[in-house]
Amino acid sequence: MSTHAASGNQRREAIADSGIRVIARDGVRALTHRAVDREAGIPQGSTSYHAKTRQALVELIVDALAARSKADAEALAATLNARFESPRRIDVDELAALIAGLVETLASRRDDMRARYALILELDDEPQVRARLTADSTVHALTRHVTAQALAGAGLPASDARVEELIALTESLVFHRTAIDETASPRPILTAYLRGSASA
Repeated sequence: MSTHAASGNQRREAIADSGIRVIARDGVRALTHRAVDREAGIPQGSTSYHAKTRQALVELIVDALAARSKADAEALAATLNARFESPRRIDVDELAALIAGLVETLASRRDDMRARYALILELDDEPQVRARLTADSTVHALTRHVTAQALAGAGLPASDARVEELIALTESLVFHRTAIDETASPRPILTAYLRGSASA
């Protein structure tokens, strides 16, 4: 990759990060090219160069959020794969701890999560863009695969319904940690759910 291309990618990443902060702090309606320029500390017009329209700016931000979600799912998959190489089966408490760690990692990126939730609500009339952040996305397909693998690896039912339940529970816990109580521990809830699933 040329230095110019690398520099352009870095600038787009900085614009996406700044746009996420604007949305997280002030809401989607506050997202403008000028607001992002100010937030990023870059010359006026720089954001417009990389995202010609507001729609393009929103899509740049959505793509950045989706890429981070994909990386999170891939990291969890790698952790699970390494764990599954052990002859000892992963147990419910260990699985709950792994998922709780993911919840805490996601919730620690508070601006990302707040921007994601705001965009999901705001983009009702743009289903193709909204889908990149919801259950219609390729990220969700990867998340489903990883979740099914985790449940099966712990000897738990891994039907489509159980997979979707666990994903919904995890999403809810991330929201709770992000928007309601930053100190709440997700682990007891996940442990109780997984134990209930084991005995169902």
